[in-house]
Order: sequence, then structure tokens, then C-alpha cells
Amino acid sequence: MTGAPPDILILDDDLAYCEAMAAYLESQGCRVTTLQDPSALDATLSAAHHDLLLLDQRLGSTTGTDVLVRIRAHMDLPCIVVTGRSEAVDRIVNLEIGADDELEKTVPPREMLARIRSVLRRYRNRAGQPAGQVAPTTGRRWQLLAERRELRRPDGSLCPLTTAEFEALHVLHEAKGATVTRAELSRRVFRREFDPADRAVDTVIRKLRTKVDTVEEPRVIKTVRSLGYMFTGFLDEARA
Repeated sequence: MTGAPPDILILDDDLAYCEAMAAYLESQGCRVTTLQDPSALDATLSAAHHDLLLLDQRLGSTTGTDVLVRIRAHMDLPCIVVTGRSEAVDRIVNLEIGADDELEKTVPPREMLARIRSVLRRYRNRAGQPAGQVAPTTGRRWQLLAERRELRRPDGSLCPLTTAEFEALHVLHEAKGATVTRAELSRRVFRREFDPADRAVDTVIRKLRTKVDTVEEPRVIKTVRSLGYMFTGFLDEARA
């Protein structure tokens, strides 16, 4: 990694996993702190700055979801939830409440590092750090950069999106003005079949609108009653 080494905090009650992941990340230039006791998290976060949290979903008497709710109530720390197995309900809830990504423990360390880099890139501007290797935006247009998983505002600044928000916007943007059903969004964003009682898709769209709707762009994502949603296009895309 270039620039200041990122400081990664790992909260996981599996000491062997902590040691193995810490050893790999440190070999790649990261600074790593490990923690096995969730009750010590608040003190650890208060004592030192950390750039990202790797959060285990199963933490004895508590869960990563519970910890994430507590964190999001008072800070915007980038967070990747790590699970021992894939559980669709946990994944949806964690993404809804603000997890930036969710991975199984079985992923190779190299992929974990790539995901960490991706999340940190999305947060770089919010944290007030130099843009580094991110190329400046030319012109005054919104840009959805699929390869970087980024949305750039017309002034070139990063519009931070969670993984679910980016996936939803990408799917809608790809549809080029066609309606995308809630069922399709559920399959592609949350990797599960749609349940009419499940509000995950609507929640993600609502949060996404708070980030992309402005005075100049009053309704980028249109609701198609009883069907789903349609991306109407950024105004500057129509002028380009």
C-alpha cells in the first residue's frame, strides 16, 4: 500500500485467526491490532485511531451485528464483517445498518486485503486524507466508476457508498432507464430471492437517495409503483 500504512483493528474471539490474519496484513505493510473481547472495544477505539475494523460475526454471547449497531450510533468507522459461514439474513441486516462489506473467513488473505483496500479508497476523502492514486475527475459530471466501485460527484469528490448501495446503483445504472424489479435487486444486491415482506431493497434505495438526490438532481431513482425502481440518469449525463 502507498502512503501512511493503514491501521487495521481485528475483533475476533478466534486467537489463531487473529494471529494468522495479522501476520499476513503486517507483511503487506499494514499496522494491525487484535482484540478478542468485545467489551474492550470501546476503550480500544477511544485510545487510538484505527482506519478499519475487521469484525467477527460470532463473538460468544454477542454478535457482530450488535457491535456494528453500537459503533454506527456514534462513529463512521469503516467496517468489514467476517463470518464463519454465509447467512443471508445476517448479511442483509449488516449491510442495511452500515457494514461496508461482508466476507466469509474462508476467503484467501489476498482477497481480504483487496477488499480492505477497496473500502479504504471509498473512505479516503471522508477521512480528509489525500486522494493518492485516485485520478482526478475531469469536467463537472457525476461518474460511476464500476472498476473502482466508486461514485464521484461533479466536483470530483467521493460520494461514499456502502457495498449494498453501490451494488443497487450499479444495477439500476446498467439498466439504462428500464425498470428493475425488487426481485432482481434482491437477487443481485443481497444474493437472495425476494420476499414481499422484506424491506431490505426499499431501505437501501431510501438511503441511496439521501446521497444522490440534490436540488439539481431531485429524483435520480424513480419508484415504479408495484414493480421496482428506475434510474432516470444524472442530468449531466443527458447533457454529455
